[in-house]
Amino acid sequence: MKGLITLIKLSKRTLDELRRKMTALENQKAQLEQAIVNLRLEVEAEMITASKRPEMGNFFGGFAKRMRQRENDLRAEITKLEKDMQTLAAEITIAFAELKKYEIALEHAKEREREKLARRETEMMDEIAGQQFHRKQDEH
Repeated sequence: MKGLITLIKLSKRTLDELRRKMTALENQKAQLEQAIVNLRLEVEAEMITASKRPEMGNFFGGFAKRMRQRENDLRAEITKLEKDMQTLAAEITIAFAELKKYEIALEHAKEREREKLARRETEMMDEIAGQQFHRKQDEH
């Protein structure tokens, strides 16, 4: 049973570590998505500025092109993160299944131990009852 308890502890530790990694990836994805929103807001602000000041219009095209490229780069990073998250989710599923397997095995081992103790107790009680019965028979 000690071996199962050790395996459960190790499995929990592994699962916790995988979940921490997933949280980190989710945070990175959220930051990248916020960066895209910020880029769009910046482009909108520059577009308003460019429409008010004609001399800025010459620079806006290059700026917008760089911002689109930056957004595409961020989207590519998000796509890579999503793939990593899918892989990690599969690892988490496997680790969780392994942990449950060990926990179920431990519960079965505990149940077998309880049944074994109950059998011993029943045998002891039967033995005591048998001895008492024989004493009463010997007295009569």
